[in-house]
Amino acid sequence: MAIILKTRIPCTPENPYRKHRPSTSKIIFLSTEGRVTEEEYFILVPGFFEGIETKIQFISVQEDAIHTNDEDLTPEQKSMLGKSKPKQLVEKIDQFKMEQAEKYQFDQYEDEFWIVTDIDDNLNEDKIEKFHEALDDCDHKGYGYAISNPFFELWLLLHHDDVTSEDSAFAVTDVHNYKKTAHFRKRLRDLKAPLIGKNKKQIKEEDYTRDKVLLAAQRAKDLYIEDGERYPKYLATTVFRLIDKMLELL
Repeated sequence: MAIILKTRIPCTPENPYRKHRPSTSKIIFLSTEGRVTEEEYFILVPGFFEGIETKIQFISVQEDAIHTNDEDLTPEQKSMLGKSKPKQLVEKIDQFKMEQAEKYQFDQYEDEFWIVTDIDDNLNEDKIEKFHEALDDCDHKGYGYAISNPFFELWLLLHHDDVTSEDSAFAVTDVHNYKKTAHFRKRLRDLKAPLIGKNKKQIKEEDYTRDKVLLAAQRAKDLYIEDGERYPKYLATTVFRLIDKMLELL
């Protein structure tokens, strides 16, 4: 059972995980809610497509913190990892661009910046204004956003199965509020593609292949309705847009 986390190179704040800009044509920098699942998925995927890794990379804006052992995390890194609301994800990109401008020379490349987030409870009355502000910021700054309703686990599920009416019942809609649930993790477990670890939710490399990624993208497109909204108000995910960005370079 290959767990990607165990292949990571230990680093410290004094010894960053990535010292130089990769020699790829393009980098898509991601600001994600999860410390593990989303990060590992996007590290994994380019390797399924021959030649893509030399053209594009997905790199987390909190990469150094993610690859630092827990006991070596600085207070600032711990604080950053704990911030996962959409507006905070945008702020992480802003901070990263400011701090890493010299290393990555953003003005010389056509890099992209994306937040990867969930509907989750962001449509609740006390949070929806901040959610819309985050998307406004993205639109203003040219950042992309990949949003899953209700969770990123839906995107993982689409690699292995079509959705069911029972799955749809957990979507956050105008008539169904957010409900915390382990439904999608259970679905993955029943399909023999479980997330590993109670809290960290690591993914197994052998559960994801080139064909499964392409299948997930097609299923996601079939679910999605082009209705002019910036996020799906039903069971759907726009993570396929990030996959499409990668496939443009094939």
